Formats: sequence, C-alpha cells, structure tokens
Amino acid sequence: MKIENVERILDSAFGQWASGLFGAIGGFNPGIDFKDQKEAFFDLLEKLLEQGKVKFCPPNELWREGYDVWDVDAQTILNYWRSRWPMNVTSENDAGLIDYFYDMPAILWVDSDGTLHGS
Repeated sequence: MKIENVERILDSAFGQWASGLFGAIGGFNPGIDFKDQKEAFFDLLEKLLEQGKVKFCPPNELWREGYDVWDVDAQTILNYWRSRWPMNVTSENDAGLIDYFYDMPAILWVDSDGTLHGS
C-alpha cells in the first residue's frame, strides 16, 4: 500500500502513543477510508520495526527509563497487534479503538542517537 507523506507522519507521531501514528496517517492522507488507514498503520508499523525505528514494551508492562523492551521479531509483534484489533470498530473515533490503543503495549520511538522515547 502506498502511504503518502510518510516523513510528515513520522515527524508528527514521534514520541506519541501508537494512536498518534494511526491518527497522523489519516491526518496527512485526507480522504483515506478507515480500512485503508488500518492497513497503512500496520504496513508502516512493520517497516518501522524492521528498520529499528520503533520498539515496544512487553505486553502488560509499562515503560520507564532503562526498562526492558519486547525482544521478539517484528512479525510476533505485528501478529499480537493484529489479533487484538477490535473487529466492530468502524471509525477512528470509535470508543473500541480508543480502548484498543490504551490496552496495547507502549510504543518506544528510537531517536537517531539510539535514545528511546515513549509517552
């Protein structure tokens, strides 16, 4: 899937929760439908994981400086995220989607110097 304005999306979402990344995709791609926004989110997340630009906390753990990151491959993380996606959501403003992002592992953004940034 072709995602427009990727650099602007990443600049806007850096340091935010994963919901910030999801929202930025829609914000910088006006007219994208919800299904395509979801697929763009997972495609971009996969690329960021493979490039080492993001990491995640282990499930059910909060991040703090010096805390462990989830040390598994990108596909394991993506499968975890995809398998928990709420099937009944139909828009970015759906309460089920908001709950989903709060329940998922925290995203950690990797700065150019290797420093992790979480929100």
